[in-house]
This record gives sequence, structure tokens and C-alpha cells, in this order.
Amino acid sequence: MFDSSLITYAVSLHFSQKVNDIVISTLQAIADKTGNRFMIENKIPPHITIGAFHAAREEEAKLLQLVEDFAQGHKAGTVQFSEIGDFNGKVLFLKPEKNLFLSEINKELHTLLLPKFEKAENGYYLPDIWFPHTTLATRLNQNQFSAAKEIAKKITLPLEAAIEELAVYQCSPFLELKKFGLSR
Repeated sequence: MFDSSLITYAVSLHFSQKVNDIVISTLQAIADKTGNRFMIENKIPPHITIGAFHAAREEEAKLLQLVEDFAQGHKAGTVQFSEIGDFNGKVLFLKPEKNLFLSEINKELHTLLLPKFEKAENGYYLPDIWFPHTTLATRLNQNQFSAAKEIAKKITLPLEAAIEELAVYQCSPFLELKKFGLSR
């Protein structure tokens, strides 16, 4: 059973500035057209979440140190976004191909952190069921979804993205805790 005193932390991959600019301009266009400003108002940067974990506040420093050590041992990589996808017409996202880089970094992160921290988000980020994605809009109603999808279709695909950083976030409320560069 989930202990409500635990905090949910997410570990995410971040892109080069070129791809960030494409995603951010799409987020802004969707927000302007639909009025759904969740991603903008919460200052959620373009990312791919590779893990979500529950930990007590007093374990935060340990989690950050483990993720920093993990980042130092991993090289930057690339992903290729191949299509626009959605979850039940409520979340619109860019879907990357699940390549070796993504699969390995997700699996290795869980191998390191699961013995020490609880899985979060119903285990959706566990290696066997993880569906990598970059959210463009969330909490959409049917009209917003249709308008957002038309805007997202303007992104030229396939789109290759360099993965240069790994970051740790506190979820609810969303707060960036620390970013770590991946080696080149």
C-alpha cells in the first residue's frame, strides 16, 4: 500500500536546444489555440521520463547522488521521434522509437534504484511496460484534443533528438531538483 508521506520523484531525459525549441513552440501554440495551459503554467520542459520512484524527503539527497553517479556513467545518446500519439484522446505526445539507448538507460536506472526506492506511477515506467513519450498536451477535452493534434501534425517527422542531460524532478507540485550532463 502506498505511504502518503512519500514523495514521487521522476527521472527524465532532456534534449538539445534545437529540439527543445521545436517542442516548446508546439506547446505554446497548443496552449494558445486550446486554452489548455497545463504544460506551460507548470513549466514542464520537453523530456522523456525514464523512471518514477517514491522516497521519503530525508532520502532525497541519497536519490540525487545515485542519479548523479548514474548520469556520470552514461553517454549522451539520440532518439528518433517517429509519430504523434495519444493516450485515450486526453494526452498528446511525440513518440520516439524505443531504441537500444532508451531501453538500456531505462533498465539500468531501475536496476540501480528499485532495490532502494519504491516504484511510482503504478509501475508505468518499469522496463517491461514502459512506453516512452514526450508530452505535448495533457488533460485535454475532445475539442482541445482535435485542435492540438492539428498543431502537432506540423512537426516534421522523423525528428532526431540528441539526449544531453538527465534530470530529477519532484512531482506534485512539479519542481526541478537537479540536472546532470551525460558524457559525450
